[in-house]
Amino acid sequence: MSGHDGRGKAALAALTGASLIGLAPIAIRLSEVGPNATNLWRFLFALPILAVWAAMSRPIPSRTQTLWLVLAGFLFGLEISLWAVALNLTTITNATLLVNLTPVFAALFGWLWLKERLSPAILAGGAVALAGAVTLALARAQTGGGPADAPEQGWLGDSLSLFGALFYAGYLMIVRAMGKDVSVGAVMFWATLAAACVAAVMSFSLGETMLPQTWFGWALVIGLGVLVQVGGQGLIAYGVGRLPIVVSTVLLWMQPLVAAALSWMLFGEALSATALFGAALVLAGIFAVQRSRQ
Repeated sequence: MSGHDGRGKAALAALTGASLIGLAPIAIRLSEVGPNATNLWRFLFALPILAVWAAMSRPIPSRTQTLWLVLAGFLFGLEISLWAVALNLTTITNATLLVNLTPVFAALFGWLWLKERLSPAILAGGAVALAGAVTLALARAQTGGGPADAPEQGWLGDSLSLFGALFYAGYLMIVRAMGKDVSVGAVMFWATLAAACVAAVMSFSLGETMLPQTWFGWALVIGLGVLVQVGGQGLIAYGVGRLPIVVSTVLLWMQPLVAAALSWMLFGEALSATALFGAALVLAGIFAVQRSRQ
């Protein structure tokens, strides 16, 4: 296989995976059970497949490495749980774009933990992305966008999404620090297992509805587990690992774009001119940060 063909397949994998991940917020909004319960089912249906993947992957992580992977999965579970709650408090576009500010926080963690240099371009990109996040929040406040039963709590949903990005950045830092010593299968299995524990605690603590009532509800959570958690995350892991970081970053923007388009069509969450401007700032800032960290 030529390098050009291999890179083309990797790009297609990343693009397809990002598109599948973009279905997650739509499914959570349509689900017959609570947002954390929806994620719990997503993880439970994915775990048997991921267990086989992890068992077939080499090298097998040591006990210490496994504990680090569990901690990483705990942070991943917190990110997913906060995002799931945010989806019912603000617009899908806001929640998805703000949680994708992870590269900005990852750059900060890289500076504090891994002693990476923060170049002027990274600082400028982070400032632009955060300005876009504020613009998105202001646009949502002006239009009252978001779920009909939570019109006054959009600011809380935006804040939870930002905290979700912070936790996901911590997850990525741990995975990055161990990336050369553990397999992708092990990372995905332990992260999903720990995230399932977080989702279970959250869903039961909040008294969420746990069991879907119709075949559509069950199909939704099964599809999340197989298509999004295994298929989407797996394709992204394959594609991102074989592409330049700048290329993969642009391709992964398909996630918030798919989520925004579907939320517009299904829930009438149209983007105002101010929201579009804020979204553009967020994406531009993320691109600048990722490109500078290459």
